Amino acid sequence: MRVTWRWAVAAVFLWAALAGQGARAQEYTGCTDAKGQAVAVLEDSKARRVFETRLVGGVPVIVHNPQLLPDLWPAARLFLFAHECARIQAGYLPPAPQTVAQDRSLDCQAVEWLVRNGRVRADDIGLIEKALNGLRRSDWRYVAEEPRRVEVAACYRRIVESLAKNAEGTKRDWSRCVEVCGDQMVDCRAAGGRVGETTVDCMQVYLICVDICNRRYP
Repeated sequence: MRVTWRWAVAAVFLWAALAGQGARAQEYTGCTDAKGQAVAVLEDSKARRVFETRLVGGVPVIVHNPQLLPDLWPAARLFLFAHECARIQAGYLPPAPQTVAQDRSLDCQAVEWLVRNGRVRADDIGLIEKALNGLRRSDWRYVAEEPRRVEVAACYRRIVESLAKNAEGTKRDWSRCVEVCGDQMVDCRAAGGRVGETTVDCMQVYLICVDICNRRYP
C-alpha cells in the first residue's frame, strides 16, 4: 500500500511537470543564487557559449547566446540553463575554472531544479541525454570546457522518489492531525459542547482544527 501511494504521488509530480512544460520550455527564468536572490538572464550573440555566467558589478548573471546550437532540442537547451543556474547556486563563479568533474556533479542539481520547477517530463530525460551525448566534439566548445557524457536518468528517478516520499510523509502527518481533530470533536460532543465553564460549537471547533492542519501540512 505504501509503495502504491508513493508512486501515485510521483505520478502527480510528473503530471504537473507535463502541464507546465509546453508553455514554459523556452522561458529561461526562475534561477536564484545561493542567497535566494533572482539571477538575471541576458542575451548576447557574441557570447562564446550557449549559457555562461558573468559577474556584473560583482553580481552573477546568466548570459544566453541563442545563435549557438540553434537546432539543439529545447529541453536539452533548458537543461543547459538549469546547469548554469546550479553552477551559480554552488558558488562556482568566474574566474574559477570549470572542470568535467564539476560539471558532472552539477548535472543532478540541474535535473533537480527542472523537476522542482515543473520544467521537465519523465520522457524528456532520455531525450536530453541523447541530444547532448549526440553533439559533435567541435560543438561541445559551446557548452563546456571539455566534452563529457551526460547521464541523468538515475538522478531523475532518485529525485522524483525523494519528492514522492516527502509528500507521502506530509500526507501521513496531515491524516494524523485531522484524526486528532476528529477525536476532539467526539469528546466535545460527548461533553455536550462543554469545555470547562464554556459551551462551544463542536463542529466549528473541528473545522478550525482541520484548517490548522491544512496550514501546517500544505
